[in-house]
Amino acid sequence: MSKDVPTRERSVRERGTFAKHGDDPTLASYLSSLFFILSVPSFIVLTYAGHWYGLYSYGAIIPVFAGLLVGSIALVFAIMHVLTR
Repeated sequence: MSKDVPTRERSVRERGTFAKHGDDPTLASYLSSLFFILSVPSFIVLTYAGHWYGLYSYGAIIPVFAGLLVGSIALVFAIMHVLTR
């Protein structure tokens, strides 16, 4: 992909470690992607594990999953709010 400003080509590690502008990935973007990919499957496993251990009935699986999802989104929002002030 061509760029308006000529710069030297950098390796993937260098782009992620020494991000200087919006085109470069950062640690925060990697963590955000990891959370996005892993959160829903892990919440599903946690929800069914709680049911299998007898913490709640079968009918409570969906509300527990929804609570985990909403709670995690609120937690991530709060962390991002604090860190970007």
